[in-house]
Amino acid sequence: MATYAVHINERTQAGQSLFLYLSSLGVITERLKPRRRKGIDAALEDVRMGRIYKADSVDDMFRQILG
Repeated sequence: MATYAVHINERTQAGQSLFLYLSSLGVITERLKPRRRKGIDAALEDVRMGRIYKADSVDDMFRQILG
């Protein structure tokens, strides 16, 4: 038996209706909550995307921040 993941926007009327219909059929076995993005995940993504800065000292860091 195959397993499929379907994302349904339950904030809309159509999404709520679809979810209730699939639940009544017994098709949906588990209701997953959206994964909240944690600070470490955001930081690691910044590193992967190259959004990092280096400073030689605290004064240098403030010069970069404040311009």
